[in-house]
Amino acid sequence: MDAAENILIEEYILPTYHVDFDRKITAPSLLLLLQEAAWKHANQHGFGYSHLQEKGLFWVLAKVKLVMYRYPHWRDTLRIETWGKLPELLTAFRDFEGFDQQGEKLFAATSAWHILSISGNRPQSMEFFKNTFPIAEGRQAIEEKPAKIPAARNPQQTSPAAVLPSDIDMNLHVNNTRYVQWILDRFDFGFLQQYQLKEMEVNFLSQAKMGDRYIITTGTSSGGEFISSVLREDDHKELARVRTLWEKKTDEV
Repeated sequence: MDAAENILIEEYILPTYHVDFDRKITAPSLLLLLQEAAWKHANQHGFGYSHLQEKGLFWVLAKVKLVMYRYPHWRDTLRIETWGKLPELLTAFRDFEGFDQQGEKLFAATSAWHILSISGNRPQSMEFFKNTFPIAEGRQAIEEKPAKIPAARNPQQTSPAAVLPSDIDMNLHVNNTRYVQWILDRFDFGFLQQYQLKEMEVNFLSQAKMGDRYIITTGTSSGGEFISSVLREDDHKELARVRTLWEKKTDEV
């Protein structure tokens, strides 16, 4: 099959509920759109949500890295392209690129996924669909694979908060974009008025459920970026770790 046939292309006109006070798309909204495109592409090739449910399995996003070049705004047309890369034993890889209506690249992203069993959450081999995985040979949005994020230095802790019903997805776990939203909401509004995300990496480590309480820690890494973690309050198990790199806002960006 030609590589171009293994690329899904989706277009969206950004509505008000996907943008922030600057009328620019939010990071959690962009992650939602990327995952929607991934699930649609998987469905087209016979290993989407319903296909795996029949086998007692489900997809989980393990790692993602996002690099922003320019932010789309409210009512802009956003074109998302996604494709698979060669899977490994327990990990599938998927890249994304975003473009505006004129074809200018807005962002690039790469991601790592696992398939788990519904009973026991055990990782499954990728061998059973490896030959039908939609790979676009030679195309790379980001060449390196999503990596393990280092621990923060001298992290500061927030007060505990509770998981709310609105955080829960159809698998009865906290939606993975909520971890990102929780962390971004801990940044001061004055900071967010002056700076915007240039890069973001997320390691999804465990699942929170209704009834859990969580704390957030934030510190810096050796490169000056922020490293934040979501921890379950009762046992301090790390649920997600996020690296954010920020840039000063300009009128042109």
